[in-house]
Amino acid sequence: MREDLILVGLGPHARAKYIPLIEDAIASGRASDFYVVELESARRDVDAFFQTRACKPTSISWVPDLRRQAIWYSSHGEEVIKAVARRGTKVIVSTEPKAHLGYLRAALGLGLDCLVDKPVILPMGSNGRPAANRLVGAVGELKDICNRTGARCVVMAPRRYNAVYELIGRYARRISRNLRTPVTYIGIEHHEGVWNTEEEILSREDHPYRYGYGMLCHSGYHYVDILSSLLAHNEENFGRLTVELDVHRATAADQVRQIGPDPVRRLRGPAPVPGLFPAPPFWGETDLVSAGAARRRGSFETVCLFRLDLLQTSVSLRNWRQLPTDVYNKNGRYPSETIRLNIGPFAAIEARILKRPHSDTEGRSQSTREAHITVWRNAGFLDRAALRERFYPARDTLGRNADLGAGRRRLFDDWLAGRSGKSSLESHVRTISLFASYLAAVTTDRGEATASIAGDKVPA
Repeated sequence: MREDLILVGLGPHARAKYIPLIEDAIASGRASDFYVVELESARRDVDAFFQTRACKPTSISWVPDLRRQAIWYSSHGEEVIKAVARRGTKVIVSTEPKAHLGYLRAALGLGLDCLVDKPVILPMGSNGRPAANRLVGAVGELKDICNRTGARCVVMAPRRYNAVYELIGRYARRISRNLRTPVTYIGIEHHEGVWNTEEEILSREDHPYRYGYGMLCHSGYHYVDILSSLLAHNEENFGRLTVELDVHRATAADQVRQIGPDPVRRLRGPAPVPGLFPAPPFWGETDLVSAGAARRRGSFETVCLFRLDLLQTSVSLRNWRQLPTDVYNKNGRYPSETIRLNIGPFAAIEARILKRPHSDTEGRSQSTREAHITVWRNAGFLDRAALRERFYPARDTLGRNADLGAGRRRLFDDWLAGRSGKSSLESHVRTISLFASYLAAVTTDRGEATASIAGDKVPA
């Protein structure tokens, strides 16, 4: 049976990522119709967007915009889903993260399968900051709803389909099991390569850096997920673990002061027309560096040390002042990411994924993804070559399968076909427990946290 699809939220991310997937699903006959739910305040932009698309929604339902009252979800959301949904309808939740929980409660409560962006949910406290202490319990509530109604919830975490991360994870786990030695060090580094000016941070409604949270709830969730899976391998094979974190952050306000006004004035093009954009009470983090230790439960015995660095303020290709009309990932973004795993004194593997910038025949900026993988080994002990390096260009199968867009498409297709195990909500329980600890660390002044990584605090 061909399902109907409901897309809740049509911001820049959904327009760039979900609309092409939905259009393809309808063109291929895997879905019949699609419906949109969006805030009334976005009516003009949404209408203009669909004027340029051949595939148009069957209907668009508008809900009141109550954000100025700090209300991110109201009962109107459930009412429109009930009015539109039929048996078998599937729901994509791609709103501002603070509204995720309300829409998931409503859709899953009706027995509808859901696909939700990361972070899965983002409960907010009365102080205007994320309430990290409520996150784990709220996810447990969603699991209970799924168990009661039979609905399935899948998290859009396409790096779980990244062939490079899959390869190095398999290698490290195999060597670790064969040598009966844990993964003793995990180092993950992500450079976003973005330069946002103060006027953009304050004026863009889709910009979480003005809402007291930031990098961690953007790309950061992907890397907490990868870190969680590697720590889980150690726990499953070498005993229960407790994680200690030490986290430091720089906020959007710090970034504005670091760069100063002169470089911004040097950007090409006229300055945007100034508006009245008051500074928020809390600024979200643009950059985060952390160190941690995974220790055996109830002891000081260290099993694994790790680092997780998430840096938006890194080398960018931007040299223009005004934002492009379609700004999503098109404002000089210049990303790269590195992961290294050590298995004691025996072996290590490192992967670096980057985009190489170049210009097409018409002078437009383009980028090509490539990957480098290096393996170090204790040659005499393992009777293997001490060093092995390999470069994977974009045309290589591994390079193509390391593309985030390819992973997103595979995950979407699996969800649409009812194959949900690879990124089900249940499979994210460990990640959410660790993510909550990071969130607590970046939203408090101390920047420290201790947590179980087994997810045993999440209700069954």
